[in-house]
Amino acid sequence: MEAPSVRTRRRARFLTVLICAAAWTLQPAPAQAIDLSSWYYRDIGAGRAWEYGLGEGVTVAVVDSGVDESHPVLDGSVLDGISYVIEDDSESDEEANDDGHLDPVGHGTAVAALIAGGQDSPTPGIAPEADILPVRVLDDENRYHDATVVARAIEWAVDQGADVVNLSLGGEQSAYALADALAYAARNDVLVVACTGNGDEEDDPAVWYPGRDPLTMAVTGVGPSGERWPSAITGDETTIAAPSVNLRAPSPGGGYRNVTGTSFSTALVSGAAALLRAENPGASADEVRQMLLDTARPAGADTGAGVLDVAAAIGVDPDTVVVEQPVRQARLGVAEAGAAAVVLVLLTAVAAWIRPRRRESGAAGEPAPARSTAGV
Repeated sequence: MEAPSVRTRRRARFLTVLICAAAWTLQPAPAQAIDLSSWYYRDIGAGRAWEYGLGEGVTVAVVDSGVDESHPVLDGSVLDGISYVIEDDSESDEEANDDGHLDPVGHGTAVAALIAGGQDSPTPGIAPEADILPVRVLDDENRYHDATVVARAIEWAVDQGADVVNLSLGGEQSAYALADALAYAARNDVLVVACTGNGDEEDDPAVWYPGRDPLTMAVTGVGPSGERWPSAITGDETTIAAPSVNLRAPSPGGGYRNVTGTSFSTALVSGAAALLRAENPGASADEVRQMLLDTARPAGADTGAGVLDVAAAIGVDPDTVVVEQPVRQARLGVAEAGAAAVVLVLLTAVAAWIRPRRRESGAAGEPAPARSTAGV
């Protein structure tokens, strides 16, 4: 498909930018034969879902720290990507390069493997035959400092034909550029899945952005008991929950480790969305989202619609799905809403300036014409 040019965004910076990985275990998990008895496979019904399909033909963009395509678990699954991480000696902060396969910290590789790890590997992904589009925005310290970079990454992924965008990252502050990029994804029927974040429950932290934007599916985490994991942030914006504790994932340079955090519960939901999009190619992003929500296993109010059940979701006939509120109608993009407000103020000011002059120049007793702001 021909990619439209990336639009220029006003720059918006986070004071604090984080990833949704609460912990990486110090001891690597041993590489061994496939073991689908791991609690999270059973919990979400991955094995039963694979009876329908494996995600073939669907592309999931992993906007993260890059993806190591050389790890055996991802053999043949990683497309050519791009990096928006600017090197210190770069001549321009607008430069992007094709190093999306470089992952110095391993976070993006773990996320990608949970989504699309090979079915014959020790750690199959939820959609083993989906393609991963790596888009690197996190630096060697697993941080990004400019929301505009993430916005550009989302738009680039959409333009490359991504069906699902995984955002296992976020921060405390909202950003116009990111909000507009999410609106761009929604207009192009791309489902965006984002983490709620991790934090100290005693501090009652807010859901991170972009997870709290209504144009994303905001994923919190649960443990084996089905209850929300204490460090997994939740709030009114939480959409759904998925396992986030002691998930097996590849480690940098080979081998495997156990990971915990909403970064990884988010990856499971992205994998589930990929399965549904492959099985139901005519279903919209809104319908896929609704299928996941309608079939979520009831849990506490702090888990949104409940806990992911991909086996139940993939069995739903999309023709029976009623979308409660299309994502693209959930809100105007923040940028569009801001522009509308500016136009409204300007029209009001112009109308106030014109009215007395029309009274002065018009026929006696003629009212000034009414001015409508509908649709602005």
